[in-house]
Amino acid sequence: MEFSISSDFHDVRLDKFLCKTYQEIPLSGIYKMIRKGNVKVNKKKKKQNYRLQAGDTVRVWEATAPTANKEFLPLSPKDKEFTKRCIVYQNNDILLCNKPAGMVIHAGSNHNHGLTELIISYTQNPDFTFVHRIDKMTSGLVLGTKNVSTARKLSKCIRDHKVEKKYILLVEGIVTEEHFSLNTFLKTEEDRVRSYSDGTDGAKEARSSFKVVQRGKKRTLLEAQLHTGRKHQLRVQMATIGHPIVGDQKYGSKGQTTRMFLLSQSLVVPALSLEFSLPIPKDFNSALSL
Repeated sequence: MEFSISSDFHDVRLDKFLCKTYQEIPLSGIYKMIRKGNVKVNKKKKKQNYRLQAGDTVRVWEATAPTANKEFLPLSPKDKEFTKRCIVYQNNDILLCNKPAGMVIHAGSNHNHGLTELIISYTQNPDFTFVHRIDKMTSGLVLGTKNVSTARKLSKCIRDHKVEKKYILLVEGIVTEEHFSLNTFLKTEEDRVRSYSDGTDGAKEARSSFKVVQRGKKRTLLEAQLHTGRKHQLRVQMATIGHPIVGDQKYGSKGQTTRMFLLSQSLVVPALSLEFSLPIPKDFNSALSL
């Protein structure tokens, strides 16, 4: 099947276009098709984050596409109540969720569904999508859209650094500086992200700024603002300077807790006149005093 990209999908990511076009295919299946070269743009392989241009030709070898149930995910009363509690704000164009730790954003390996599939079914809106992600073990705010035009608008805001995201994190050890910034270079290697001193070998710049919220006896509560959006950015940066996030077993926390204390606390989107923040959870303050 061939598609000629119209202005409606100009600057939309390839994976987002395919998710919209093939709603019956889970995101993991979309990624597999792209990875195996069964999707080409202008007769060339592209990565999932390639941004389509008006006039591009996308060809999909449909015989290779995995099949899936085209119906909405069935929701039990418990699922509906859970999803309802996750939604903290919505209007005609956007939907803001407070994702609990342990919930994935999308269906994928070892996960039949994620928060995306729950929201799509709960709202009966196949056009719903999140415009950014947070890790499975990160809790807090994540922003979604209800239509393609708003998704495109917000994606551009994010690329242009016009969305302000702040996090609350509890780290091991006492951080002495009241305010500090970290500029590093990060690169994904297998299932981990590693920090480098420069941008060689494909490592990408990662910038964050921090301030101390409160100090405990052995731990520090920080507020962080992201200036770039790299995978595991805050987790790797804090671990690199010897202050891993409490509960982050992957990057060096030695505590026994299975809860990672990283919260996506606030989002400011001037283009939508949106400003929303969550209170610091009580378990963060309890863990600070240990």
